[in-house]
Amino acid sequence: MAALKITAEVRESSGKGVARKLRQAGRIPAVLYGQGHDGVSLSLDSYELNQLLSSTGARTSILELEVKGGDRTGLQNVLIKEVQKHPYKDHILHMDLLEVAMDELITVMVPIELLGTAKGVKLDGGILEMKRRELEIECLPNVIPDSLEIDVTELEIGDNIHVEDIKVPEGVTIPHDTNFTLLTVVAPAVEVEPEEELEEGEEGEEVEGEAASEKESEAEETEEE
Repeated sequence: MAALKITAEVRESSGKGVARKLRQAGRIPAVLYGQGHDGVSLSLDSYELNQLLSSTGARTSILELEVKGGDRTGLQNVLIKEVQKHPYKDHILHMDLLEVAMDELITVMVPIELLGTAKGVKLDGGILEMKRRELEIECLPNVIPDSLEIDVTELEIGDNIHVEDIKVPEGVTIPHDTNFTLLTVVAPAVEVEPEEELEEGEEGEEVEGEAASEKESEAEETEEE
């Protein structure tokens, strides 16, 4: 697959006002970190960035970042470190990029992809619960997988998948000391039968009827007095 590319321009000023004007002009503020230098303030074209993020594996792939302006002009190998979005609108507000060296190990979060449908879900009506949807791995930048695949086809109710059960590609390790649960298949929730609810309602009505009768009797006795 061809390398994913994006272009950035160096920006000299920062702050909320500057960021707001950039977004109004169709650009997204960003910062490039890493490789022994202070963060470099950049701006990215909003349309180009959205096109990039719609590409498969963009968030876990090495990107070719072409920087224009300043002493960082040229091509940089980067990873997307963080994407900040508007709390309720599908708008990107800011992005952090991390410069990487292709010959140095890095740690990165990759998504977990499930293959198949668990027997416990398909045949017994169970529920597959995911405890984690992504996992941290360590590898060289050029072998980062798009995802970690887990085949759940043979899982029955009560079965679990732990970290140590995952098979990772060559050159990839999972730097976790604790063997925690990633997903499990649980039994379906028990539903209350409608007849039982009706019986409870009937009993309640009977009690209310008795209470009303008692109040009427008390009222009659009061009037007689």
